[in-house]
Formats: sequence, structure tokens, C-alpha cells
Amino acid sequence: MDRPNGASGSRPVRFIGSYLHSLDSKGRLVIPQNFRDKLGEEFCLAPSSDFRSIAIYPTEMWERRNEAYEKLGRLNSRVEKYLEQFYALSYDEQSCDNQGRVLLPSNIRQKILGEERDVEITGANDHIRVASATVGRDDWDNFNGDLPNLLDLIASLERTES
Repeated sequence: MDRPNGASGSRPVRFIGSYLHSLDSKGRLVIPQNFRDKLGEEFCLAPSSDFRSIAIYPTEMWERRNEAYEKLGRLNSRVEKYLEQFYALSYDEQSCDNQGRVLLPSNIRQKILGEERDVEITGANDHIRVASATVGRDDWDNFNGDLPNLLDLIASLERTES
């Protein structure tokens, strides 16, 4: 993925890092500056693929994701049901205000984050992941519990590659 809005450099855009923030009383979220720079002027909000968090995509990545999903939807009617819910909670042409905040629409905010105001904003390579603090802690605990198995898998894949 190229850099949005003519950002310099030939390196692909990658979202990395993790931040803890809180939503304000209106449901606005401050997007960290380094993430804002990579998102560009307009971006898209959508549920993550597992509907446990909110994904924020640069528009170019959003378009690529949509193309892939649309192909899958044509192949299987059950995927079409998934896509109906995915698109119902997706919002394009979003932008930050002058203070770097984005308003999370109430529908996606309520269905994904519930009543939680504390969130974890995490780089997820090609997009930003916004999860409730509770989901973030659960994911971390699950990751730590499965880490030995993941390390074994990585080692076996590395042996296969060489």
C-alpha cells in the first residue's frame, strides 16, 4: 500500500504500536498523530473481521478489502449474510477534526465497544484496531497462553522455508 496523500518515501504504510485512550462523552476518539499521518485526510471505519473491535482503514486499503469480500460473497450465500452485517457497521469518508479526534458512530460504538470508554488503539499492519480495554486484555492473555504453540509453529514454518 502506498503512502496516502503524497506522503514521502517508498516504504509501504504500516500501522504499528499500541496506545491506551478514552472516548470522550460524545464518543470521539483521539487518533495518535503517527497513525493520523498514515491514514490520510479521509478513511473508513468498519468492524474487524471477528467483530470484536473497530478497524480504521486508509481508503485505499478499504477498497482492496471490499474487493476481496465482494468476490467471496459471490461464491457463497452464507458469506453474503456476514457481509450484510459488516457493511451495516461500516462508514466511509470519515475524517479527524482539528484536534485529531474521530467520532465513532453510535451504532458501531455500541455494538462493538458496548459501554466501555477505555480503549486500546493498536497498529494492525494495514489498519488500526480499536478495542475495548477489556477485549485488549483478554486478547493479550490468550496470546500469552498460546505463545509456546505459536513459537513452535513459527519455528516449523521457518524450517519449511529454508
